[in-house]
Amino acid sequence: RVSAVPVSFILFRGNQQMMMDCSNVLDERIDPYELERLRDQYETQVRRGQPSHLAKFSFAHGLIKSTKNDVYQGIAILEQLLRENGQDISMRDYVYYLAVGHARIKDYDRALAYIETLLHAEATNRQALNLKELIEKKMRNDGLLGAAILGGGAALAVGSLVALLFAGRKLFRKEEEEPRDRT
Repeated sequence: RVSAVPVSFILFRGNQQMMMDCSNVLDERIDPYELERLRDQYETQVRRGQPSHLAKFSFAHGLIKSTKNDVYQGIAILEQLLRENGQDISMRDYVYYLAVGHARIKDYDRALAYIETLLHAEATNRQALNLKELIEKKMRNDGLLGAAILGGGAALAVGSLVALLFAGRKLFRKEEEEPRDRT
């Protein structure tokens, strides 16, 4: 169920439910002890074999809220999850936090490309619309909004790749749901 508060969204992690204010999602920081706990869970699962998608996402989400170097590692994990996991609901979270991560390292072109891709699939997604506004505000403050419009070639390529992933997965699921008539 979606929260009645328009600038908030709900992130489910196991049995936990977290409410986050979208206006500070780019400035939010993780407690170092919490990041270490997530790192330990992730590394324990790595040592046992393949870590779960939830462990990867939780760790990447923590890294996105950490230092600049950690943000790069979080982005890499989220990009890997995006390629591996075909569940639309998970893809939405991956794309959203990829936008957050890229915005945190001031790679606004890519951040906007991810948000535009999410909005292409879900035009009324309030959290994505709010994040887009926040990124554009940061760009205006940094004097980069015009540069992003002119230099959007890389962003277009990223957006196209993610859009193809969304479309391909939806088409594949639709074919599985609709039995073929072979007569």
